[in-house]
Amino acid sequence: MMWVLFILGSLLLHGSQAFAPSTRQIPLFRAASGSRRETPTSIAPKASRHDDNSSFLQRRSFLAQSIIATTLLPLSQLATADESIDPSTNLPKITSKVYLDIKLPTIKEPKRLTIGLFGDDMPKASSNFQALCTNTEGPSYIGTNFYRVISDTSIQAGAIGKDVNSGKSGTSSFENGTPFEPDNYNILHTKKGLVSGVRNKDGSMDSRFFVQTENDAGWADGRYAAFGIVLEDEQQGGSKNGGGMELVKKISRVDVKTPQNSPKEPIEIIGCGLL
Repeated sequence: MMWVLFILGSLLLHGSQAFAPSTRQIPLFRAASGSRRETPTSIAPKASRHDDNSSFLQRRSFLAQSIIATTLLPLSQLATADESIDPSTNLPKITSKVYLDIKLPTIKEPKRLTIGLFGDDMPKASSNFQALCTNTEGPSYIGTNFYRVISDTSIQAGAIGKDVNSGKSGTSSFENGTPFEPDNYNILHTKKGLVSGVRNKDGSMDSRFFVQTENDAGWADGRYAAFGIVLEDEQQGGSKNGGGMELVKKISRVDVKTPQNSPKEPIEIIGCGLL
């Protein structure tokens, strides 16, 4: 009998809150139809017919969830439309040009991939990439491989470290190879050939990068920071020997091993530098 009285007493003491629905946040990230950026939404708890204060509790829960959802979003997703840059209509200023000489197993001569860097809009990421292309001592892209190829999405490279084929880690050009936070996520992934940083679990960047193979890669907006673009023609300082997106396409079509999508034969960066 004592335990029954104890339960009844607890219910009387806490009142309707004993029947209050859970206020645990369940975030959803759903892409709006026709929209490039993803919009966060939340599931609010349903009102209980036992809850006299359900309206108040629901309002409080909705407010709390809204605040939590906002703080969990990357700052880039809170950026105004004026801060977004669409490179398909307004290419950021190219402040420097670097190259990667790439050896494919099916081609005798190495092919050159020329990349223009957006130093004004992405100073830290551009500086890191340029340093890794020009270093004569310390970390460099020379000797690294393209470690993942997804033909309709991207080609990935730049894993400087013990295992250049795994893509599990990288090394920045900064002190002790420390990863760094991206400058911003303002550049939208609306143009093939964009070069973006591969992110760590905490959102930081290092030496790893990917080249976008299609024009529309909205999945990367707000998650991966674009800092450069593959250059096509000689007027832009592009390659004269079958480089540019032609080379990107060749790399994207190589045979791969599943499930990692790693090339069956190595695709190596044998040289790099500043133009």
